[in-house]
Amino acid sequence: MILIKLFFKILALFLIGAMTLIQWIGVFLTGFSAVLFNLLAGVFFMLALATLVMGIATGTEVLQMFIVSFVIFIIPYIAEWIIMRIVDIRCTLQEFIKS
Repeated sequence: MILIKLFFKILALFLIGAMTLIQWIGVFLTGFSAVLFNLLAGVFFMLALATLVMGIATGTEVLQMFIVSFVIFIIPYIAEWIIMRIVDIRCTLQEFIKS
């Protein structure tokens, strides 16, 4: 029983290393892309607002642009949530190794 638990702890150690690497890459890409996505979402929002005020687009077209702007804005936050789940799994594996 002790050998099996030791084997799983060694396997968990390799998984922790892989998850840490994935976490670092994810944090870098999320931080970099958040700036770009927020700028893009701001451009879509301002464009939708300008077309609504000037009467260039109809209400449904403006609503579609607002929805696209919101979806683009929320993508980095979804990626951040996924990274936090990876951190939770990594912490759980670390607790397993300590036990």
